[in-house]
Amino acid sequence: MHDPQQLSFFGSINALIALGRIPLASEVPLWTIFGCILSARLFPSTGATVFTSIDWWVVLQCAFTTWATNVSINYGNEYFDWNLDRPGQVESIKRSIKEREKVKEKHNSEVREEEAREFNEKIMGNTTRIIHDGTFPPYTALILGVAWQAAVVGLIFYSRSKDPSISTINKNTHGSPYRGFALQIGVISSVLSQMYVGPPVRLHYHGFGELISALLLNPVSILWGMTGYYTATTGRAIHVSDIFLKSNSGFNLGPLWVLLGAMYCFEQARIFIMHIQDIEADIAGGKITFVVRVGHAVAARLYVVFNLAALALFRLFTNYAKSTAFHVQHPGSFARGWIQGISVVLLYSIPIMIITARSLFASIPPKRVTQPTKGLLPALPLTTLPMLVSLQVLVSPLVLSVFTLLNW
Repeated sequence: MHDPQQLSFFGSINALIALGRIPLASEVPLWTIFGCILSARLFPSTGATVFTSIDWWVVLQCAFTTWATNVSINYGNEYFDWNLDRPGQVESIKRSIKEREKVKEKHNSEVREEEAREFNEKIMGNTTRIIHDGTFPPYTALILGVAWQAAVVGLIFYSRSKDPSISTINKNTHGSPYRGFALQIGVISSVLSQMYVGPPVRLHYHGFGELISALLLNPVSILWGMTGYYTATTGRAIHVSDIFLKSNSGFNLGPLWVLLGAMYCFEQARIFIMHIQDIEADIAGGKITFVVRVGHAVAARLYVVFNLAALALFRLFTNYAKSTAFHVQHPGSFARGWIQGISVVLLYSIPIMIITARSLFASIPPKRVTQPTKGLLPALPLTTLPMLVSLQVLVSPLVLSVFTLLNW
């Protein structure tokens, strides 16, 4: 289907931004920032005695790394999923052409050039369809994906060149997070992320995409923020053994493994929601995702199971944060800040979990909820659930970070 849009310069920029879903990629850097704040708060050797003494340049480097990588993956997915998305995009283009014909009939004449441009930007612009309708060639997505990942590589070289523990020239500059385990986990995560739908592995086509994305989007992003910030501010490169065993480096996760486990379950439940509504389209395109393998009903039950597991692990970490052993290791008001933050998160998350679960079970084929049902906690159509659950997860790192900072 060939129907290129006549977009202005800014309309083209907006459409390319939408192609990479850049605004929606902010969840990952927010969790990374939370990891940096946790590291600064829990490890005195980072030098952050109060929240105003946090090294925000290091935080920015860590957050940009996960943000740019996630944007790069989004562009790559659009390129490598082009054939799979093509049938749906063609139908969407046909509908837009019909809408444009209605506008022409309403004016009883050909639409003037300016009106046509405005129509395109309003109805057809700012969508990922731009590489399907001829506005931009498909390889545009690949080029943009490579460019964003190249920006991360450039930042790594720049940061390491300024690190006083590496360079003998710079003695009064910020440290670099790109060393030791932090660099290793960053490289491995980037490679796995690019193979989410990209060759040669194409994880999401073989039932591993949901697992990998849940790990990378949340617990690994937090761990990267923690290790990257610690490495940059202390000058000590963390090794793999430091993550699992006590060592002389001063970095020790301890009970934070419980927190990372809770975050993984929290994220895994959301990932199921993102893919349940695509089961039919994925089957038609030959994408055998985990959700396709288990089916709608089992995926709905797993959503409930992972949320219950997240709640249990949050409770377990909260109990430990109140304990004497935790206060001896991490003196201060972290426990109070954590309890306040997770209480707010659960205040809006639990109703969303209930609504989502009810909606999932109400939409198990052959049933389909097309309109919201009545009630205090209604069942919603499947198409609305990804946005609802994504908003829930997007706000959570902000809440936890704010309360951690306020209770320094």
